[in-house]
Amino acid sequence: MSKRHYGVSRRWSHRLALAGLAATVIACGSAEESQEELPEPNVAALAACSYTITTNTYVGSDYWGTITFRNTGTAAMTRPTIAFGVPSGVTCDHDEAGWTHTQSGTVCTYSRTSNLTVGVNSSYTFEYSTTSSSSFTATNIQISDSSCGSSGGTDGGSDGGTDGGTDGGSGGSDGGTDGGTDGGTFGMTANQKKVAEALTSIWENDTPTLDYAYSEDIDDGRGYTNGRAGFCTGTGDAIMVIQCYVAKRSAANGNLMAKYMSGLTTINNRFLSTGEDQASTAELDAVGNWPSDWATSYNNSTTRADFKGCQDQISDQLYYTPAMNTAAKWGLVKALTKAELYDAFINHGEDGAKAIIKATNTALGNSGQVAPVIGYNGITESAWLQKFLEKRRDTLSSDSTWVDAVDRVAAYEKQRRLGNWDLSTAVRNDVRARDCWGTSYPSSGYTVRSINPDGTWSTPSSYTYSCN
Repeated sequence: MSKRHYGVSRRWSHRLALAGLAATVIACGSAEESQEELPEPNVAALAACSYTITTNTYVGSDYWGTITFRNTGTAAMTRPTIAFGVPSGVTCDHDEAGWTHTQSGTVCTYSRTSNLTVGVNSSYTFEYSTTSSSSFTATNIQISDSSCGSSGGTDGGSDGGTDGGTDGGSGGSDGGTDGGTDGGTFGMTANQKKVAEALTSIWENDTPTLDYAYSEDIDDGRGYTNGRAGFCTGTGDAIMVIQCYVAKRSAANGNLMAKYMSGLTTINNRFLSTGEDQASTAELDAVGNWPSDWATSYNNSTTRADFKGCQDQISDQLYYTPAMNTAAKWGLVKALTKAELYDAFINHGEDGAKAIIKATNTALGNSGQVAPVIGYNGITESAWLQKFLEKRRDTLSSDSTWVDAVDRVAAYEKQRRLGNWDLSTAVRNDVRARDCWGTSYPSSGYTVRSINPDGTWSTPSSYTYSCN
């Protein structure tokens, strides 16, 4: 049976879409920016090892900073400390899970509250927030660790970086996930994340089991749609998966996808220069059978771990981590809300999801986009999620490309009404938009599944559609 991949849009910003590509492959920046090569990142010496700063950004509109470094030394870091300078008058004001910070003048110092291993040649993405609504670049970044001493180097990274999608990515080879997620539980517990990913997998592949081997041209104008998160060859994310995979395994070592890099780069250059999704797969078809090679890369026991790891890494980098960061910014703490945001980031891309958030805040009387929104003028998380789902429902139902996906929103609305905020009881998608909001909405036709709190699932033998 042909896979169904409902209503996926890949209209995120070029900056995000290219956030992990090496400068030698493609320039990181929007289509309007000059296609010039990124500057070389700075290498700061540690006592017995070294590291490379590959990303150093602070986006004022998001109140969010990102510092990515790669351990280029000979020993693993086990409890790193990160210190950096911020502009005068700026206060660091948020601790990600596993971190705590102090500030002296303009220097913010973050230290670990638990062990964190950054293996040799592995990368780690550290994220922070401040009170500044203006963008800046952190200065004099210094990383110290008991396993290799301290450094006094300064940052030389650049927006977009040159690592992220390579060398196993953030946490890659040591078992972590992108964005400093401490094994994938950042934002949600491990089981809550499994439930969230299983739900989204229903909408993407009609099964709660993540389908890493899936590859098909579904004629949606985005080339081949692939893998666990619907990475598309014509939208800038499939190339990130393959770039990561090439860094882990060469063609001579069984990488069937390496031969497609030239064609992918050509397609991605068109995507960048035009700002339009690319439907053509001609450059890939001239080289081989892309869908077959993609599936084989996962089904082959020799290459499976590397190929799966890259899909997990890029999915976290593009969708999960940004969604969890966004939840933190707006004061959204419930697992159900975070699961919905994760699904929205995959379905609409970062820009699309943030547009819905803005519309939600405005509709609730927060036109100034004050963050955190929860507690502002009495806004509760339940009221916020209800309005967000309504705005997302309207976005899906008003677009011919997305209308068949409208039922995915109803599944979260049902759990909101049931009060399953921590995803601690089984989640069923035995609900349609028409069950929650009236008969004007079409039925999406998703197969009904039941997902347990630990992420395991089954197919109910019987059910009744209901929003309560």
